[in-house]
Amino acid sequence: MNLSAVPPLAAAGVALALSVLRRLPPLLVSSAIETPPVRRLGLYVAAGQFVAFLLVYGLLFGVSFAVGRRRDNPRRDGRIALAAGLAAAVTTLVGTGVVLLIAEPQQGAVVILQTLGSTFGVGAQLGIVVFAGLALARYRSERPTAA
Repeated sequence: MNLSAVPPLAAAGVALALSVLRRLPPLLVSSAIETPPVRRLGLYVAAGQFVAFLLVYGLLFGVSFAVGRRRDNPRRDGRIALAAGLAAAVTTLVGTGVVLLIAEPQQGAVVILQTLGSTFGVGAQLGIVVFAGLALARYRSERPTAA
């Protein structure tokens, strides 16, 4: 069974969650609900960062490791990591664009440039995490030879 598409799909899902979690304060402040106190808003941001950490290094790394353990041919690890990074970048761009349109429809050039930079950063980060998971699985599956 070919599981090569699983890490890019997981990376896209994690990237969508990251695009919302990273923009949580503007979403909360611009929403119709009552604005939470600063202390509670800080707690929401910290909880969002913790959830993002769990998604990236728990879910995505774990999925990549599991797929790497079940694969016979490790030659396409770079392609899978690249596909995961591209899927994450595109998903982050779309997700952040939607969040920014909801938060404030009129955005300046600085916000657009920040969004593009963030998109490339998330894509690179998640692609590297996928590659690391696949590489660790390959390393762990190789049996050391007795001398």
